[in-house]
Amino acid sequence: MMARISQVETGDGISWHVEQSGSGPHLMLIPSGEGDCSSHDKVVAFLSTTFTITTFDLPGFSRSIAPPSAMENVTPLVIAKQIIPLMDRLEIPSASIYGSSSGGLIGRALLVHYPQRVERLMIHEVPLSIPPGFEIITQLVETDVRQVIAICQNIFSNVMNENQEAWEALGPEYHKRLEKNYVTWIRKYVESLPFTEWNKDEIMSKPVFWTVGALSTMGPWFDNVVTACEAGITIGMLPCRHFPQVSIPEKMAEYIRGCCQ
Repeated sequence: MMARISQVETGDGISWHVEQSGSGPHLMLIPSGEGDCSSHDKVVAFLSTTFTITTFDLPGFSRSIAPPSAMENVTPLVIAKQIIPLMDRLEIPSASIYGSSSGGLIGRALLVHYPQRVERLMIHEVPLSIPPGFEIITQLVETDVRQVIAICQNIFSNVMNENQEAWEALGPEYHKRLEKNYVTWIRKYVESLPFTEWNKDEIMSKPVFWTVGALSTMGPWFDNVVTACEAGITIGMLPCRHFPQVSIPEKMAEYIRGCCQ
């Protein structure tokens, strides 16, 4: 099923690249740090017979154009506030939401601050702190652009993904877009991520499904397990690392479908 691709303007000056597919209950897939929705393409293909799926490039990433004002002091809550007018324009009253990594943090912000717009939240390996071994990411803000790109390419391909072939199969156009996105991510997003406590009363107003990757090094994501347990959320494992939508799209689709039943 071909995606319905559009450029959607919201009143804050953002021009969103939006892709919608299928029919049925609304499902929103939020990109993670790479900011480009094309990483969800295969999951969308598996789920479009069940859901009306909406995904998009984040503001200032890839094909979504944002004014400088939209890129200042960026936090997950700022992005959540930007997404709400987009949902209004697309006539999405509420949706189930999936996000890996910082996409999950954005989903949490939507659930906490706009619970009436969220049916359920599915998150995978969200950064609750700077993971051990990832301190280099926060040190790249003033680094030469070429070095930022090279380091991020290695991290995304070899650390966050267990299936480099699937990652490369996203195509040269996708990876070319990510070269600019890596710099935006490092310079506008990483330092602004607030590592706040997850209050059970805040996030349990709707069903929350939380996973970590069975193939990931546990150190960076152990705080996900601790926090989920403290909040009374059952946490599970998927047979992948950081981006199940890339490496195990069919299993990821099955998981999402099960969460939404």
